[in-house]
Formats: sequence, C-alpha cells, structure tokens
Amino acid sequence: MENFDASLSPYFKALLGTRDTRVKGWFLLDNYIPTLVCSIIYLLIVWLGPKYMKNRPPFSCRGILVVYNLGLTLLSLYMFFELVTGVWEGQYNFFCQGTRSAGESDMKIIRVLWWYYFSKLIEFMDTFFFILRKNNHQITVLHVYHHASMLNIWWFVMNWVPCGHSSVRADNHPDHLRGHLAVYLPSWLVVFPDRIHDFPDCSLHKLLHTDLQQEGGLPEERPPERPPEWVCGCCERTHQQLFFPGKQCEAKEATEGLKSGS
Repeated sequence: MENFDASLSPYFKALLGTRDTRVKGWFLLDNYIPTLVCSIIYLLIVWLGPKYMKNRPPFSCRGILVVYNLGLTLLSLYMFFELVTGVWEGQYNFFCQGTRSAGESDMKIIRVLWWYYFSKLIEFMDTFFFILRKNNHQITVLHVYHHASMLNIWWFVMNWVPCGHSSVRADNHPDHLRGHLAVYLPSWLVVFPDRIHDFPDCSLHKLLHTDLQQEGGLPEERPPERPPEWVCGCCERTHQQLFFPGKQCEAKEATEGLKSGS
C-alpha cells in the first residue's frame, strides 16, 4: 500500500502542486489509500447489504440513532461556532482570501475543516442505517454518489487548500489554480452525467439488485397519486397567468364575445 501511495504522489504533485505542509502527519491526510479504501468498502456494503438483509427482519436502531443524530448535531454546532469565530478573528475577505494570510486563524479553520472531512466518513452510517432498517427506497443514486465522493473531494481540499479561498489568478498562483480546478470540478459531476441527472430519486438498490425484484424480494412501489383536479386546475391557471398573460386575455375576450353574440 505504501508503495502504491508513493507512486501516486508524483502525479498529485505534478497536477496540483506541493501539498500544504501544515497538515503533514494529520490523521488520514498523509496517505490517500485509507480514504480510497473506506470509499470502496462503503460501495461494497451498499451493494451487498440489501442482499444480506433480504430474508432478515429489519432492525429498529432507535437507540443508536438517537445517539448518532445527537452526536452529529453537536459536532455540526461545534464546527459552525469554530468557523464563524475563525473567520471573524482572521478578518476573512469573503471575495478572495489567501491560504496563508491570517496566521493562527488559518490554523483554527484548518483544524475545524479536518473535522468536517472526518465527518464525511462518519456519515457513511446514514446509508448503513437505511440498509439495516430495510429503507432501501432512501438509498438513491444521488445519495450514494454524494457520500462516496465527498470524503475523497475533501481529502484533496485538506491537502492543498485547507483554508482561505483558492486564488484564480493563474499568473500569480498557478498551483492554487490547478488545485482549485482539480478539487472542485468533480463536484459538478452531480449535474452533468445523464444517469445521475435523470435518476436522482431512483433507488439504487433497484438498479443493482434486479434479481431481488424478479424473485419478489422487493415490494413493488406504488406510482405517485395524481393530485386532485382542483389543484391541477389552479396550477394550470397560475402557469397561464405567469407565462402567457396575452393569450389568456385573448381567450377571455373571445369568450365574452361569444356570450354577447348569443
């Protein structure tokens, strides 16, 4: 594994520039392999979990869910407080802030953003609870893509742009520009691929486990109920008023003309 990571380092350096030395030695940040392995294990559990739970009753998980949600809530409050105070103390510029311009405040931001990166690993449990409770309809393509990608994206953020704003002036900061593009461009993949765009609410387990559907292991989902007629009528009238006001007036005048003619 160390040899594999060492072989990746020259490519990372050539593409993104030199890593930020302030995070050297931090847990999970020196080596990309643990982050990659955790993501692969997560995807394997998403694939195999519904098969394992097929003939087993769902777990309640009520007690552990209370602790889990309370813990993430407290962690989120801590991160919010630390980010706000760090930005305030460092007098951050919201339009363009360098990564080495606020001294100790930058380190405060880096420390709290490491917790944010680590929270992406903790949040894998969201999907695991869905699997254990057999709420497979909640495991959508977008849900899995988000959880699997965020941990990897933030590993790169923490190693190259762990604070401040990445500069987009290629003439002055070419390494920061390459880092900015390489780190944030993958997040746009959630918009452009046809599969993710077309199936954001499609249950991933139905795409992966067609054998369970054929064997009757998965219940058929009911089609969404059509809204009442009066709701459809209101929506249609509102749409016409907003986008086709002229046509509506013409139709109204034509109706009044027919009434007067009769």
